Amino acid sequence: MKREWLKRTVLTAVIVISCVGTASVPAQEHPADGSENLSFELGEVVVTAERIQEYIESHPQQVTMMTRDQIARGSYTDLNQVLDAMPGVDVKKSGSGLGSRISIRGSGNSGKIVVLINGRPANSTQYGSVDLDSIPLDMVKRVDVFKPPVPVWIGPGGTAGAVNILLANPPAGSDKKQKTTRIGVQGGSFGKVGANASRLMLLDGHQVRITAAGNHRDGRRTNSDSDNGSVSFQWDLPSRETVEYDLNGRYYQSGHGSPGRTDNPTPNARQSYRKGALDLGIKGLWGETCDYELKTYLDVTRLEDESDTGLTSNLDALTCGIKNETNWSGDNDRWAVRLSGNLARDSIDHTLSGDHHRDHASFGLQGDRVFGGITASLGTRCDYTSDFDFQPAVTGGVSIPIGARTRAKINAGYGTNVPTFGQLYQPSHGSIDQVRGNPDLKEEHVWNLSTGVSWCVTKDNTVEVTAFREDTDDLIVYREGADQIHRPVNIDGAYRQGIEAVAGWKLNASANIEVSCLLQESRNRENDKNLTYTPDQKIKATLNWTFPTQTRSITTVSFVSRQFSDLENTSEKQVDGYTCIDLKLIQPVHFQRWQCECFVSIMNLLDEAYEVHHGYPDDGFRVTAGINFNF
Repeated sequence: MKREWLKRTVLTAVIVISCVGTASVPAQEHPADGSENLSFELGEVVVTAERIQEYIESHPQQVTMMTRDQIARGSYTDLNQVLDAMPGVDVKKSGSGLGSRISIRGSGNSGKIVVLINGRPANSTQYGSVDLDSIPLDMVKRVDVFKPPVPVWIGPGGTAGAVNILLANPPAGSDKKQKTTRIGVQGGSFGKVGANASRLMLLDGHQVRITAAGNHRDGRRTNSDSDNGSVSFQWDLPSRETVEYDLNGRYYQSGHGSPGRTDNPTPNARQSYRKGALDLGIKGLWGETCDYELKTYLDVTRLEDESDTGLTSNLDALTCGIKNETNWSGDNDRWAVRLSGNLARDSIDHTLSGDHHRDHASFGLQGDRVFGGITASLGTRCDYTSDFDFQPAVTGGVSIPIGARTRAKINAGYGTNVPTFGQLYQPSHGSIDQVRGNPDLKEEHVWNLSTGVSWCVTKDNTVEVTAFREDTDDLIVYREGADQIHRPVNIDGAYRQGIEAVAGWKLNASANIEVSCLLQESRNRENDKNLTYTPDQKIKATLNWTFPTQTRSITTVSFVSRQFSDLENTSEKQVDGYTCIDLKLIQPVHFQRWQCECFVSIMNLLDEAYEVHHGYPDDGFRVTAGINFNF
């Protein structure tokens, strides 16, 4: 076992060293005129918010984003809250306490969402989910959400959408009044207490931010307590001519109960989870028309499970990889070509199912072309997974102006979802006695089509309406047997179709509102029933209001119609619809050179009784209060 880990470490070191060597070559290939503005131009290409917004509006892809300033104004405490506040996105904590369930445009179990950190995949190799709690919010520069079909450069596994989380420190000298230290404390219902801190240090052109956080919560139900803590750093090295480097490291640890469903035969299951991650990023310019970015990454995970019956299992997972993106553009940005590639290896050692390995490789090419005011995009990708061979992927779209402020967007795409290790073998999530794997699963084949109109009335007033359809062959679903054990199986196929409307409107200088509305229908072709956890209607409205006292309020009203947790749509497994109201109040306070923000967050204001999904009831009315210090 030690020899195997040594091999993995050496392999990772070779990948990192080769990456650095590759990136060092173009550093010498700069224009002969000795221009000293190249590093500045590189920053403009990557971080200019106006440029990104222009790309989103004019290109076929449907993308929404939240910037660092918007995150700060919302006084969010973690990434779960950030994503849940974005239109068309819903996030719920997993019933097992590990990972988050992300829904984009009403997807339930009918698709897969890929989460990227600085462009590299971050989903768990075991489950496919992602532990958002392990990502420090103080380092988040921007969050981008791609609605399906997603462009090919995102990579495999994003047939139901994608989330790209960009981590970065602010540019040196961008704000002379910039605060370098942040401390936050909070407490609330069900024994919730937490604290976090971050420090930005500027040393000879280096920018290093260090963060730490810790939280505890007793929970409403028996055995739903949790403890977690994290430390991380973001190190932006000085730019060298046309090259920039950054290094990011994160460590996260948690221990929690896993009570499972209300009818769980193992209600006292426990789990501990530890994860370390290290990322190296290199980006630069080749000449005047090409920029590139290389990312190498390493994830090490350790899970320890104990069920109510006394059965224990341990899981060790290691993922190492490298991802490259190279972009060419010219003719005043009238055309662009993006070349992307990814190599990765997953290794898992599980007490109950043994050792498993998986090699990934993907190669993608996407081209964008502007014809007058029309923007066309076409991309193709070839994915290789060692235990499922080759899979193709393709996306294409066109954005057509209709008048000065209106655009029509049409997108289509095809991709596959490869079963996770947990689906193939024995999952390990604190409920060992409830779930089994199925090594005979086949990959899913997914077709996406969307067409819509976006209307930019003014800079702050926008409306977007989209019709979409998703068809899946060999859909992977969980079927519960008479022994109450869930087993994954492939069914012949399913579809989901509907209309989504998203609007953002500035009511006046002090108030704005965001509304997203989804109407859809879904069917699995096996029995003509609804897909599991796929409601027919979803509505979310968020009102932001700033009072004369500078107090900010954020009120969110969410409605979700009924849904089902089993393939047969039985009344016993129906999850009733509900309406939930959340309220947050934020009060800035200035004390000498300190900037403080006090906040009170009330979740489920009317104490509505509902379930996140069948057998996992919501915690009901709860309050969290806290204060953030910046100095």
